[in-house]
Amino acid sequence: MTIAERIRNRRLELGLSVDDLANRLQKNRATVYRYESNYIKSYSPDVMESLAKALETTPAYFYGYEEADPETESSSTIPRTPEARLLARGVDKMTAEQRETIINIMNGLYPGLFEKGAE
Repeated sequence: MTIAERIRNRRLELGLSVDDLANRLQKNRATVYRYESNYIKSYSPDVMESLAKALETTPAYFYGYEEADPETESSSTIPRTPEARLLARGVDKMTAEQRETIINIMNGLYPGLFEKGAE
């Protein structure tokens, strides 16, 4: 897998759009597209550090030396599907009252969904 593919895959794993990553990097979307298209053949250490920080991993991940985030990759706190990541981002923006309302609605639609140990 190329560095460009790892950048794109990691962005998608985190549920980020190209614009989201561009904002994190303080670059424009065209730059992100260049990073993800194999257009760039050699990345400076500064660019790798910025990408790693923005994509919550390490430069070694992009070179294929390690997994994306060994400490959290196996953690159940990382949503596994694009839909789950989208929901998680929405929940992060809600007030406690809004989250409680959503949980009550979900429990009404799907009884037992939020019981302890249910996954």
